[in-house]
Amino acid sequence: MTFNQVANLSQQIADHITEKIIRMEIRPGERIMETAIADDLGVSRSPIREALRILEKNRLVELIPRRGARVTELSKTNISHLCDVLTALFCLMVRQCVENGTAQQFGIIDGAAKRSRDSAAGGDVWGYYSALFDFAVATLKATHNPLLEQMIHELLPNVRRIIYASFSSRKAALERNVTVVMTGNGHLQARNVGMAQKTLIDYIDKAKAVALENDIFPAR
Repeated sequence: MTFNQVANLSQQIADHITEKIIRMEIRPGERIMETAIADDLGVSRSPIREALRILEKNRLVELIPRRGARVTELSKTNISHLCDVLTALFCLMVRQCVENGTAQQFGIIDGAAKRSRDSAAGGDVWGYYSALFDFAVATLKATHNPLLEQMIHELLPNVRRIIYASFSSRKAALERNVTVVMTGNGHLQARNVGMAQKTLIDYIDKAKAVALENDIFPAR
C-alpha cells in the first residue's frame, strides 16, 4: 500500500488496518503492535496512535490503558444487535436515497452493483465485497443526510467484518448473494422503496444467520 504524506496519513493507516481486520489477517482479540506497523509502513508511531483512535471510534479496536490496542471481539449478541440496528438505519437510507438521490448518483450506485456482479462471476471474493461496500456508500451519499451518513459509517466496518467472514470461505455462495444485490439494485433504480427495503432486510438476515450458526468469530 502506498501512503501519501500530503493526505490524511492517520486515516490512510486506519483504512489499511481496517482491511487487515476484515480479512482476519489481524484476528479478534489480537493485539495491534504499533512498532511492527510503524516499521512495516515506514511511518512514525504518532499517526498510528491517531489511526487507532479512529478505529476505536468505529468499534474495531479497543484501547486498553498501559496495554495498547487489540481487535474487538464480536460475540453472537453483538452481531445480532449490530445487524438489527443496521437494518433499521439501512431501511431509512433506502427511503431517503430514493427521495433525494440525483440521476448521477443512481448511475454510480448502478455501476457499483455491476462491479459486484462482475467480481462474483470471476470468483473474486474481495473484489465482490469491496464493490458491495462501494454500493452501500454510494446509496448512503445519495440520501444527502449527513447525520445518517455519520451513524452508518461508524458501524459499517464491523458489518463488513461480519459479511466478509460469513461468505469469504463460500465462493459458491457468491453467485446467490450477487443475485440478491442485483435484485435490490433493480428495485432501487426503479425507485421501489418497499421492495428495495425487503431485499436489503433479507440480505442482512441471511448474513446474520450464517454468522450466528457458524460462530465465525470464536472466542480466543
